[in-house]
Amino acid sequence: MTQVTTAPPAAARRAAATAAPGPTGRLRALLAMSGNPLDYLTGLRDQYGPVVRIPLGWRELYMINDPEAVHEVLVTSQRNFRKDVMSAGRGKWAAPLEVILGNGLVTSDGSFHRQQRRLIQPMFHHERIAGYGRAFAELSDDIQSGWRDGGRLDLHVEMTELTLAIVARTLFDVSLDSDVARTVRTAIPRHEGPMRWDSLPFARQLAKLPLPGNKRFYAGRASLHDIVDQLMAERRRGDGQGADLLSLLLAARDADTGEPMEDGQVRDEAITLLMAGHETTASSLTWAYHLLGSHPEARERMHREIDEVLGGRLPTVEDLPHLVWTDAVLSEAMRLYPPIMGLARRPLDDFEVCGHRIPKDTFVGIIPYVVHRDPTWWPQPELFAPQRWLEHPPPDGSADELTGHAVRPGRPRFAYVPFGGGPRQCIGNTFTRMEGVMALATLGRHWEFEPVPGFDVDPLARITIRPRHGLPVTARRR
Repeated sequence: MTQVTTAPPAAARRAAATAAPGPTGRLRALLAMSGNPLDYLTGLRDQYGPVVRIPLGWRELYMINDPEAVHEVLVTSQRNFRKDVMSAGRGKWAAPLEVILGNGLVTSDGSFHRQQRRLIQPMFHHERIAGYGRAFAELSDDIQSGWRDGGRLDLHVEMTELTLAIVARTLFDVSLDSDVARTVRTAIPRHEGPMRWDSLPFARQLAKLPLPGNKRFYAGRASLHDIVDQLMAERRRGDGQGADLLSLLLAARDADTGEPMEDGQVRDEAITLLMAGHETTASSLTWAYHLLGSHPEARERMHREIDEVLGGRLPTVEDLPHLVWTDAVLSEAMRLYPPIMGLARRPLDDFEVCGHRIPKDTFVGIIPYVVHRDPTWWPQPELFAPQRWLEHPPPDGSADELTGHAVRPGRPRFAYVPFGGGPRQCIGNTFTRMEGVMALATLGRHWEFEPVPGFDVDPLARITIRPRHGLPVTARRR
C-alpha cells in the first residue's frame, strides 16, 4: 500500500522554520555598510550561509544568497514583495533612489509598475535597440579621437563621458556638448547628500537636514527637472516623429485607455532611463578594462578577435554574434563587478525561504557581487575567466575546466543576476550589453591600456560599484 502524506498546515510550517543566523552588533553592521560593504557581506555569506540576518539601524536586513531563493523572491513570489523598503514615517514606505528617480520604472510598484512596463517595453525591443548600434560605434570612435599614444587617462572618467554621450543621443537626441549633457554631468552630486546614504537607515531624516551636500543635490535635481521639461516642450512643438526615447515616451499610449503619460511621469521615466543607463554601463566598461589590464592574455585574445571580425572598420550590429570573446569579457566583468550594488525588496507578509523565517516589512537584500562570487556555483570565483561564457570550446584546444561552465545546462539561472531577474529585470539589459560590446570592439581596434604601476584599484560600493579613485592607465596605440 502506498503511504500518502499531507503537507503540514501553514502554522506548523512557520513553527518549523528557524530564525535566520547572522551577526550581532548594530553599530558595527551600520559602519560596515556605510563604508565599503562588499568584503563584509561576502564574509557573512561564507560564515552564515544562504540567508543572513544583519541588524541595521532599527530594522533587520535579510541577505538572500542562494540562487533558488533569489528566484523565489524575484519570480515565484514576486507579488508578495515591494520595492519600497525604506521607512518614510507614519506607516509610509519609499523606494531607494526615489529621491532622484521619482516614480519611474526602477522605483514604482504593483499594478502601476506593470502598466508602465507595458508602455515602455516596446521601446526596448531588440530591433529598435539595434537601430542605435551605429550611434554606439560612432560615439565610441569619437571619444578616442583626443587620446594620444603614451598619454595618461582615467578610464572611468572616459567611459562615463562615453556612456553620457550615448544616452544623450539615444534618449534626448542631443550631443555631448549640449546644455543637456552639461547639466547631467554636473547637476547631481552623485556621491554626497541623499545619494550617499539613500539605502541606509535614517536616510529620509538625513536628507532633510540643511547640509551643503543636500543643498547641492536638490539644486541640481531642480536643474535636471527644468531641462527635461524644456525638452518635452520642444518635442511637443515638433511633428512628434522623433526616434529618441523621450519622443517615444511622449507618444506612448495606454493600450486600454488610449491615454498618454502625464508630464511628471514622462519626466520621471526619462530621468530613470538617463541615470540607470549611464553610470551602470560606464562602471561595467571600466571594470572590463581593469581586468583586461591585469590579464594580458585575455586582452590579446580580444584584440585578435576584433581584428579578425572588423578588419579595422567600425563594428555593426551584424558583427555582434562573431564577437564571442569580447562579449564573454563583458559578461565576466559584470560577474565580478556587477553594475548595481543590490536589489531591495520588502515582504508584505511573513515569508519562509531556505527554512528560515523572514518577517513582513523587513529589508530583503540580494547582493549580486556576493551571489556571483559564491564558490558553490562559481569554481575559482575570484578568477577573471571569460572562457566561462563560451558555448563552444575553441578549436585551438585551449579549453580548460572553466570553459563553458557559466552556460552549461542545469546551472541555476539566478546564480548570475547583473540585471536582476523576473518581471522587474532591467528593461535596458539588451541596450547595455550591445552598447558595452560595441564600445569594447570600437576602442579595441586601435588602443590597449596599461595599468599604472603601484596603483591599487579600490572598489567603492554605493548605488553602483565603481573604482573609488578612478582607473588611471597609459593608452598605447596598437
